[in-house]
Amino acid sequence: MDFAPDRPRWHQVADVIRARIADGTYAPGERVPSVLQLEEEFGIAGVTAHKVHRGLRAEGLITTEPGLGSYVSRQAEAGNESRTARPRSKWEKIADVLRSRITSGEYPPRHLISEVKMEQEFGVARVTVRKVTAALREEGLITTMPGMGSFVSPHLPTEPGEGSGEA
Repeated sequence: MDFAPDRPRWHQVADVIRARIADGTYAPGERVPSVLQLEEEFGIAGVTAHKVHRGLRAEGLITTEPGLGSYVSRQAEAGNESRTARPRSKWEKIADVLRSRITSGEYPPRHLISEVKMEQEFGVARVTVRKVTAALREEGLITTMPGMGSFVSPHLPTEPGEGSGEA
């Protein structure tokens, strides 16, 4: 697969799996590719494959049974774009907004991501803001320097995990 350089690879692989669920390639209750199978098929790192599964679980498209694998959720109706998925939480919506601002260049590299300003702009508690920064840090979009704050990463990863100390 040829990856677009401007989007995290895990998003692009998740798009492929999501499309396969929508077109019925993977029907509700059927197994989806494992982390190892995703690594082999798409040539991605293990941490990236885990993010694909985590993202699809967050959307309610798949469920994972430890030791058994991941399966298309009964909520996911093949070919139905209006499938029932769990509503996105407030912190996930805020992360989407900030992710868009970072990837569009509105927030350039080394731009301060202020927790106080996020609390004020979105009207949320500090714990919600911390979930947002943790998610963006995990994706390699921001870095946090103790005592100084969180900043847009100087080199945005082409694949989640690059440059953030992850495999």
